[in-house]
This record gives sequence, structure tokens and C-alpha cells, in this order.
Amino acid sequence: MTASSDPQSAASRGQGVRHAFAVREFRGLMLAQIASEAGDQIARVAIALIVLSQTGSALLAAATFAVSFVPTFLGAALLGPIADRFSRRGLMLGADIGRAITIGLLALVAIPGTPLWLLFVLLFVAELFTPVFDSARSASIPDMLNDPTLVTSGMGLSRSLHLSNQAVGLVLGGVIVQVTSARSALCIDAFSFLVSFVLLFVFLRKRPSALSSTQSVVVLLNDLVEGWTLLMSDASRRALVLLGWGMALAVVAPEAVALAYVRDEGLGDAWGGILMATVIAGAAVGSIVVVNRPTRSQVDSLLPLAIAVCLPLLVTGLEPPIIVLIVLWACSGFAQAFLVPLMSFTTLLTRNEHRGRVVGIASAGFAALSAVGYLLAGAIADLTSPAFAVVVMAVIGLFVASVALILWPQSSLRGDIAGLRSSVLVDDAVVDDAAGA
Repeated sequence: MTASSDPQSAASRGQGVRHAFAVREFRGLMLAQIASEAGDQIARVAIALIVLSQTGSALLAAATFAVSFVPTFLGAALLGPIADRFSRRGLMLGADIGRAITIGLLALVAIPGTPLWLLFVLLFVAELFTPVFDSARSASIPDMLNDPTLVTSGMGLSRSLHLSNQAVGLVLGGVIVQVTSARSALCIDAFSFLVSFVLLFVFLRKRPSALSSTQSVVVLLNDLVEGWTLLMSDASRRALVLLGWGMALAVVAPEAVALAYVRDEGLGDAWGGILMATVIAGAAVGSIVVVNRPTRSQVDSLLPLAIAVCLPLLVTGLEPPIIVLIVLWACSGFAQAFLVPLMSFTTLLTRNEHRGRVVGIASAGFAALSAVGYLLAGAIADLTSPAFAVVVMAVIGLFVASVALILWPQSSLRGDIAGLRSSVLVDDAVVDDAAGA
């Protein structure tokens, strides 16, 4: 391995993200992500504001976001395995076209007075393409970067961009709807998927599927069962995924009630977008900081950061001034960076031919509990107040983190992560020997 390609030396200089972005194929994937995700958040905020204006219910507004997670739960669980049996590039391209068409249809009907059930149904259909795309994308990153250190940095960058796009989209969503209309916001979202399609088509290499393709539903269901077994039979992967699932309620709580919170406080809707964006912007910054830490430091920071997600949220119950709340929620968002090494280690600890199904199941569980979190926080907000709803979800998160602290397989997790680096060194030696021969 040459010095210039040594990922460990790159990481030691804090340049892992830069080295990952230097890979042309990965860079194209990130540009496509930027193109589509900000528009997606604009669309969600537009629909949520329509629902909140028509009903005045925090629960129904939160349900708008929850609806976007339900297809992810169903699709990631049932469709995630196809990322192992079909071209991942082809799946991402097909998902972009499907989302562009469906969001375009949604743009035609998303105006005040449209029945809520129709908005929810079209949003549900559009989001069915997302888990296919996400499973294919996550499973493709190790193929593009081909080293555990760079993969961790690359996934950290992807996560940071995802969060930054969300933050920008949330702020712009309220502004665009106020200045123009919900239909305009949705048209922007549909166009963003077409831009993503072009970027992926140009930058991504064609690769064969990790396993032979199949049209049999039975085979895909067997893959799903096998993925669940693989996930839960391994102590390290099981601990990582269960921690992420358990913390989902606390993670989504601020976003679930932000729009209702600012209305309760007599503030403009734009503040709701700013509050949601604050959490996500904090998470984006935290993601970059965490992935530039040494691998062992990332492992050791998982539980402390999970606890730190909840602590600032407890102060929300005091209903502090909005500026103070922005700072508190930004700190909570920063701590959400624990999800980055959690996701990347789960992916890296899974063999290539199994990544689609394992990542799909992991994503499905997180999406399902996120949807529950949105609905639960919205329901509590309607019964009490948005501020109290955030406190309840934070307490649940602290309980989950405390249980994880007791049961955490620290030594085995450290050993498994350290073994990833050793396997790469062995693979490099084999390649060098073959080249010398």
C-alpha cells in the first residue's frame, strides 16, 4: 500500500473525509444526495404546514413526518434484500425516477383544501422508493471506498450532508410555502430527483449484484429471515442496532413538535423550521467531528453521546427563551453523531453479500420506532404541551441508554472493530503478492 493511499495516516491527520471525497464515484454519490435531500425536506415541511393549518393538531402535523417513516420500515425490511441480488446502481436510478414521478403527482394536488388522506397516500407511495435507494446506497459505499477507515469517514460525510440538507430544507420549506405555495415546493422536490438521477448515471460504475438475482418472493423472504438471524446472532451488531432503535424516540422528539411548540409560544412558523434545522445542523457538525476521531474513540463515544442526546432536551420542560432553546437543541443534535459510527460499524461488520438485508432490517427498525416517536410525541403534545412531550421522550431515551450501559459488549465490540483493520492489511498483502508474481 502506498503512503498516499494509506487511510490510517489520512485519518491520523484528520483528513479521512477529504480522502473519501477524492474518490470520483463516491463524490458523485454525495453530489446526488445534496441534489435530492434538501428538496425532500422542503416538501415534508410544506405538507406538514398544510396539515397544521387545516387541523391545528400537533398529532396530525407530526403524522405527516411519521408517514414518511412507515414506508421506510416496510420497504427496508421487505425490499432491503434486493440490494444484494440486483444492481445497486440500477436500484438507485430506478428509485429516483419513481420518486420524481410520484412527487410530481403530489405537487398537482397539494393545495389547501385537498383531503388529508390523499396527501398521506401519495406521500406514502413516494417514500416507498426511499428504503430501496438507501439500502443500495449504504451497501455501495464500502465497494466505492474499499477500506474500513475511509468507509467510516465516507459514511460520516454522507450522514453530515444528509443532516445539512435536512436543515437547509426545513428552513427553506417554511419560507418557500409562505412566499409561493406548497405546490412550488413539491415541484422543486420532484426536479431534485431528476438531477440526482443524472449525477448517479454519470458518476456510478456498473457493478454486478453481490448475489444472483431472483424474482422469487420466497427467496427474498428467506433473505430477510437470514438477515434477521445474522443481525441478532452477533453480539456487536445486535448491540449497535438495538441502541439505535431504542434511542429513536428521543432523537425525533424535537422535530415532531417544533411546529406546534412555536405556535404555542406565539411565534411565527419560520421559527418552527429554524428549531428543527437547529437540531439537524448540530447533528451535521457532530457527525464530521466524530468521524475524524480515531476508530477506538468512536467506539468508546457511542454510549456517552447517546446519553448526551437526552440531557439538553430535559430543559425544554422549563420553556426557556427561544434562543436558549436553540442552543440546547443544537447540543442535543450534536450528540446524535453517535449514529454515524453506529451505522458504519454495523455495515462494516457485515459481509458484502449480506449487507443489503442487514442494513435494510436495521433501517426498518429505526424507521418504525421513529414513526412511533413522532406519533407519541404528537399525542402527548396534544394532551399536555409540546415542551412536556419532549421531556417524556428524553426520559425514555435516558432509560434506554442506561440499560445499554449495563449490557454493552465493550470488549467484543472493540475486538471486532480492530479486526476490520487487520483484515484490510491481510487483503492488501495478498494483492501486493499477486502483483509481484
